[in-house]
Amino acid sequence: MVVLLHNPNAPCDQHLIAVLEQSLRSRGFDLFVDRRAELNVRQAQDLVDWIRRADHVVALISEESSDSETMEFQLETVSTERRLQGKPNLVTIKLAGDRPVLGPVGSYVLDERTIVWNGTSDDQKVTDEVIARLSAAEAVEPNPHLLEPSGNAPSSTRFYTLRQSDADLDGALWAAESVILIRGPRQIGKTSLIGRGAELANALHWRTVSTDFQKLNSYQLTDVDKFCQLLAKTMARQLEFEYDFDALWVEDFGPNLNLDHFVKTVLKSSNQQLVWFMDEADRIFTTPFASDFYGLVRSWHNARATDPTGPWSRFTVVIGYATEARLFIQDLNQSPFNVGKQITLESFNLHQTTDLNVRFGGPIKRQSDLEGLQFLLGGQPMLTRRAFEIMAKGALDFPMLVENADRDDGPFADHLKRVLYSVSQAPEVLDTLRSSLAFIPMSDTDAVQRLVAAGILRETADGTATLACDLYGQYLAKHLRM
Repeated sequence: MVVLLHNPNAPCDQHLIAVLEQSLRSRGFDLFVDRRAELNVRQAQDLVDWIRRADHVVALISEESSDSETMEFQLETVSTERRLQGKPNLVTIKLAGDRPVLGPVGSYVLDERTIVWNGTSDDQKVTDEVIARLSAAEAVEPNPHLLEPSGNAPSSTRFYTLRQSDADLDGALWAAESVILIRGPRQIGKTSLIGRGAELANALHWRTVSTDFQKLNSYQLTDVDKFCQLLAKTMARQLEFEYDFDALWVEDFGPNLNLDHFVKTVLKSSNQQLVWFMDEADRIFTTPFASDFYGLVRSWHNARATDPTGPWSRFTVVIGYATEARLFIQDLNQSPFNVGKQITLESFNLHQTTDLNVRFGGPIKRQSDLEGLQFLLGGQPMLTRRAFEIMAKGALDFPMLVENADRDDGPFADHLKRVLYSVSQAPEVLDTLRSSLAFIPMSDTDAVQRLVAAGILRETADGTATLACDLYGQYLAKHLRM
């Protein structure tokens, strides 16, 4: 079974999908192609089920879909299933692709393995290559380049909005905390904050290493020794540090002791502070070696107490994550998640939304409209920035933005479809969402916490969860009834 993923609203995608469908069917491949531009919860569940049952997934990545949250979610599902059951095999095709794939989809595209289509003259070449890939179904080999850091919204832009978390991170770095935990739901600004921390550390002439765990492929999460070596080799590359892995990485010692020895050797090589920024760290929560790896990070924190003037006093680990650690880590007392400085990222408040309006040139003129935008979007940073970008460009004024906000072809359509995909995968809370979109009991801890981590729900002081913003309520109220 082959699933074809694409952007149904992009003309190039429509052409190539038709070519691939005809060719693959003629070769006897069973196909599933979803051409629906609108979505309901049953359709969202169906597509994810098709991906999970597929042997292969072919994803068309056009310019329109390179920053698509819907495509990102679908590829994330492919990656998770491949890690859990060894399939589906992923084949990516970059359309008119003379530029690297950026945005959220980019982390799932291996440029050296991506097929490039530049026009109709490439139809046959691309079709032949896809068929060859499907027949071979080769495993993806590890690639150290995949761990190189990627930024989000840099703090140098005039649209970067300072929050309390910025001051908290600055203070924790200045204090040389052993562990700094940055927690918040997806798309709330963790990557931007981590990037800002790296800028501060570089300005202080400290050594820095950045690891984005989202860029690891499923193969790299199956073998703990390869995983630890990859971390070490990526750190060595970024620091331009020479280390004889053949002689010093001794199999009998095991991956944790080897990684521990490598990091200690790096620390002893300089009196400079070293900061290791780990982003999307919950990506490895579900791996069989998660507790062992995070236990090693905890041991680096503990080493300060036994050797306060030793090399570990010059080492800080910054961990960005969204999912509640206690759902996956067996013993929090043997992990870094209950020590160090804990920083929680919050959505924009009204003052910060008002400030962002000024930075975008004041597309909203009335305070009452700013309050309306705050209620609609709940201060969600990505949605709020997108709203101001749309209004600043003159695509929609505020009344039209509000009127079209929850439409399947509206200004937030791609994001809202991802929300629907996410809730459709949590049957434990679907019925509750259908019956009440206001308050969700926290008894369904795992499912609810996953939706909190996704930024769809937020926890309240009275022990319940509620939708993160009114826009989600409007959209889900329509689509959960379908």
